[in-house]
Amino acid sequence: MDWMDVQAAQAGAETGVSADELLEGLNKPQRSAVIHAEGPLLILAGPGSGKTRVMTHRIAWLVTQAGVRPEEILAITFTNKAAKEMRERVDRLLPNLKGAWISTFHSMCARILRRDIEHLAPFTRDFSIYDTSDRNQLIKKIIKELGFDPKRFRPAAVGGWISNEKNQAADQTQPLVIDDGSGMDEEVFSKVRDVYAQRLADQNALDFDDLLLKTLELFDRHPGVRDSYSRRFRYVLVDEYQDTNRVQYLLTSHLASGHGNLAVCGDPDQSIYGWRGADIRNILDFEEDFGKPLVVRLEQNYRSTQTILGAASALIGNNTQRKAKDLWSEGDKGERLVVLECGDENEEAREIATQIRGIQGRGGAFGECAIFYRMNFMQRALESALRLGGVPYQVVGGLEFYQRREIRDLVAYLRLLVNPKDDQAFLRVVNAPLRGVGQTTVGRLSQWSTDRRLTLRDALRSEEAIGLVRGRAKKGLAEFAGLLEALDPFRDASAGDALGAILENIGRERWIAEMDDGDTVVDRDSNVEELLAHAQEYDRLYPESKLPGFLQDVALVSDTDAYEGSEDVVKLMTLHAAKGLEFPYVFIAGCEEELIPHGRALEEDPVNGIEEERRLFYVGLTRAMTRLFLTHAVTRFFFGDTRWARPSPFLDEIPPEFIEGIEADDAESALGTYEPEDDGAPALVVGQRVEHGHFGRGRIESLSGNGVNARADVRFDVHGNKQLLLSYAKLVVV
Repeated sequence: MDWMDVQAAQAGAETGVSADELLEGLNKPQRSAVIHAEGPLLILAGPGSGKTRVMTHRIAWLVTQAGVRPEEILAITFTNKAAKEMRERVDRLLPNLKGAWISTFHSMCARILRRDIEHLAPFTRDFSIYDTSDRNQLIKKIIKELGFDPKRFRPAAVGGWISNEKNQAADQTQPLVIDDGSGMDEEVFSKVRDVYAQRLADQNALDFDDLLLKTLELFDRHPGVRDSYSRRFRYVLVDEYQDTNRVQYLLTSHLASGHGNLAVCGDPDQSIYGWRGADIRNILDFEEDFGKPLVVRLEQNYRSTQTILGAASALIGNNTQRKAKDLWSEGDKGERLVVLECGDENEEAREIATQIRGIQGRGGAFGECAIFYRMNFMQRALESALRLGGVPYQVVGGLEFYQRREIRDLVAYLRLLVNPKDDQAFLRVVNAPLRGVGQTTVGRLSQWSTDRRLTLRDALRSEEAIGLVRGRAKKGLAEFAGLLEALDPFRDASAGDALGAILENIGRERWIAEMDDGDTVVDRDSNVEELLAHAQEYDRLYPESKLPGFLQDVALVSDTDAYEGSEDVVKLMTLHAAKGLEFPYVFIAGCEEELIPHGRALEEDPVNGIEEERRLFYVGLTRAMTRLFLTHAVTRFFFGDTRWARPSPFLDEIPPEFIEGIEADDAESALGTYEPEDDGAPALVVGQRVEHGHFGRGRIESLSGNGVNARADVRFDVHGNKQLLLSYAKLVVV
C-alpha cells in the first residue's frame, strides 16, 4: 500500500464513510464519474440522470477515498439555489465538512476579489457591488451629463450593450459597431462606456459583470495570483457547463491550468441561454480544449416514462450541435403524449384547467401539475381560467400577471378614473411616469388632506395644498392634475378606450423605458398589450358593463386568497424557468409557430436559433415524469391582433407512435362515426351538418382518432376546412 492509499484509508476512517457506502445505488457510469481521480473529466448528463448526486458523491469520494483535503476542492454552480442544494447534500454525506468552496461563479469571484483586488488599483477590498438598477441609474446620469437624450439612448439598453461586450470578453479598446436600427452610434456608445468604467473606478464599485471580468483581469495580469489559486484548488468541478460564457470558460481554464483536474458536467441538449451569452461550444469542444478527458455518458433516466423519453429523444435528434446520447429508463412505458388543439388562448386555458381538475379528481394533486409557456404575457388567460375553475396556482420565477408593476400602474389609473376618492391608486401613480414627486411631497399632501378629511385628488385641486410644495414637484403635480383632467371624459367609456387613452396620455414608451431593468422591456410591453387585448375582449363580450365592470372582473381574478399558504398548487412558469425542475403532470401551452420556436430567435440567428428553441422545447418535455400535454390554439390574440396560428413544427418531429389517438386507421375512423362519452350527446357521422361556436356552420368531412384526441375535419361555410378535437369542440348537429 503506497502513501496515497494509506492517506485515503485514514481519510475514510476519520469520516466514517466507506467506499461501498458512497457507491451504493449508483449505476456503472455514475460510479465511473465518481471515482475518477486525476485528469480532465467530461460528464454528459441527460435530463433526470442523477447528475447532482454524481457531483456530490464525487466530492465525498475525493475527500474520503482519494486523500484530498476539502480546501483543495472547488465546485461551481450557476444559481445560489443549486449551490445550497449541493452543500446540503455534501453535508449529509460528510457532516461538518469545512474548507471546500461550493458556490456560484459570481460568489467565487467576489470572494477572490475581496482578497486580491488591490492588485488592480485603484480598487480596494471594500468595493461596492452595483446591481442592475444601480448600473442603469448611473448610466442615465452619465448620458445626461454628456448632453445626450436618455429617451433616445435608453440607459437600460446602453447597460445591456455594455454587459454583452463584457461577457464576450471583448477588447474594450476596440470600438463596438452597432447596427440595430436604434439610432445609437458608435461615438455615443464609446463615450458612455468609457465614462461609466471611470465612474465605477472612482466610486470603488463593480457591477455583476465586473466580478467575473476583474477576476479574469487579475489572473491575466498577475500570473502569480492565478497560480496560487490553481495550486490551492487541485480539483475543480463545474456544473451546468453548457451554460458557461466566454469569460467563465477562461476563468475555468485558469483555475485548472496547474493540474488539469477539471471535471465538468452538463448536457449540450439543454443549452438554452445563448441569448445571454452562453456558448454551447464550450462543452462541445471540451475534448479538444482539455486534452483527452474521460467521457462519461449518464443516459439512464430516473424521472420520465419510456414514452416521454422516446418522444423527447426523437425531437432533439434533429439538432446537429450535440453529443449523441441514448436516453433509457427501467420505468414504466407510460401513457402517450396528448396534443390538444384549441380555438383560442381562452379555450386553451379552460381546457388545461379542466384537465387539471380531472387529474385531481382521479387522485392526483394540484401540486403535481405544472404549466409552461414561452412568453410571460400568456399568463393572463391561464390565470383567469385557473381562478374561475377553482384551481389554486403559483407563478414560479415571476410575478402573477396582475401583480406586475406595469399592470398594477395601469389598473390604478383605471381605478382612479372610476373612483376619484381612491387614495391608494393616487399614491401608486402620482409619480408614474416619473414627475419629480417624491416622498416628501406626497407626505405633505397626505397630511393636508388627512387634516381636512379630504381626498388626495382634492388636495391636487387646492391652491393651499399645492402652496406647500416647491420646485420640480410642483410642476410634476400640475402635470398630473392636467393628465387626470384629460382622462376624466373617459370615466364612462369602454375599458379598451379608457386604457388606450391612459397609455396615450402618460407617454407609453417613456413609462416602459423608465421601468426597464435591462432584461424585461420586451416582456413589459407584451404584458401591456395583453391587458389591452383583455380589455377589448371584455368590451366585446360585455358591451354594457364598460369600465366599472372590467375593474370588478380584474379584482375577482386577481384575488389571491384561494391558494396562498398552500403547497398543493399548480405551478406556472416560462420554459426557461422550468429548467432543473420536474413534475408528474406537465402542460406546455402555446405550441405554435412564433411562440415555440420564437419568431424573434429565428430572425436574430436563423441557423442557431432553431436549434436553441428546439433545445428549449426538449427541456420542457423532459420535465414531465408521468403525463405530458401539449396544447396549441387555432387563433391567438396578442400584440393587439387576432392571429391565425400554425402548430409548432416541433410537434411534427415527435413520431406518431408517441402521441395519443392519432392512428390513421382506427375503428372509429373506419366506421365514419364518433360516439361521445356523454350519453346525452348525439353521435357524429361523416356528412352531417354541424355548428361550432367560433367558426359557425359546416359539414363533417372525416372523423379520426379516439379518446381525448378524437377529431373531426369540418368544412365550414365561411372559414373553410378546420380540424377540431371533439372532446371540447362542442359541435352541435344542425
